[in-house]
Amino acid sequence: MKFITAKQYWEYERNQKIERLEEERQEYKLPKTKEKIYYQEKIKEIDKQHDKMFRNILGRKKETVKFLNQFLQLKEEIEEDNIMACPTDFITKNYQDRHSDIIYRLKDKPVYFLIEHQSAVDPDMPLRIWEYIGEIIRKEKFMINHTFSKEVIYPIVVPIVIYTGYQKWSTKINFAQKQYQSTKYSHYQIQLEYNLIAVQDYIFEELLEKRSLFSSIMIIEKCKTKEEFVEYVNKIVQTTENQEELKVLSEIINKIVISWIGEKETNKILGRIKEKEEICMSPLTKMLLNLEIEGEKRGEKRGEKRGKLEAIKEIVKNMLQLGETEERIVKYMGISQEELDNIKEMLVN
Repeated sequence: MKFITAKQYWEYERNQKIERLEEERQEYKLPKTKEKIYYQEKIKEIDKQHDKMFRNILGRKKETVKFLNQFLQLKEEIEEDNIMACPTDFITKNYQDRHSDIIYRLKDKPVYFLIEHQSAVDPDMPLRIWEYIGEIIRKEKFMINHTFSKEVIYPIVVPIVIYTGYQKWSTKINFAQKQYQSTKYSHYQIQLEYNLIAVQDYIFEELLEKRSLFSSIMIIEKCKTKEEFVEYVNKIVQTTENQEELKVLSEIINKIVISWIGEKETNKILGRIKEKEEICMSPLTKMLLNLEIEGEKRGEKRGEKRGKLEAIKEIVKNMLQLGETEERIVKYMGISQEELDNIKEMLVN
């Protein structure tokens, strides 16, 4: 006679339950997993765009100097002529693909500014900063050893983390706070602290008052709704008087923000920026534009415009030969830095 024991029956029931759970997992959980992966990929894509936005702004020396002077408690303001960008392609020993965002160095002092952009909280940020600083010091030491025969003095590195995420920055900003706490060995702890610039710590009006490209981007990052974004971007356009800044702002909105607020609203904002750009045109740009339009109407596309441009080039050339600074040339000639650079390039060629 064949029969099954109670133990065998329970084992059969358990296996059946496992099979049912597995079927439910296949039916319900896998789609959720795929959906989660999809959203994770979309978030990564958005974060990359945001990183490009900050790199675009802080890759400009003029804007970085504004940022450092406005957001850091420096005892002495940094001059644009006294700072230079550094390559960021150094590779750490343990992280082959990792590189820092932006690095600048004072020309007359071994002082570096290391700028990191974060859209999510990184619990290991103190360690990352420490690694980067070590690489910068090693690179400085290498350069000095190949240039001077004197004792090496390690440079100062000012670490800055720009955080634009929605969650509160929850990790420590001091390396020692992440280390084992011991009264007996406290003097061996690493006393390294980075500057945290978190978008949540500023109100819209405070950022508007700073009137810089960086503060404008911080405002964009701070907006949580489409309506809020449209409101404050229009305020940015109203308060921006620099044609170059309006141009960069236009590029950012056209390439990055359009997917969020839609093409119709984006075109409205871009139209307002274009109107403001025309108002902010320098006398040189307005003159050349008017001459080109008038010349086309008369069938004289080049003659008069070329004559005026040659006269301006000659004046700029003489001012440069007399040792006049670019800042004063831009101011007194009523041209932008970009226009001055174009004229200088023409003079070289």
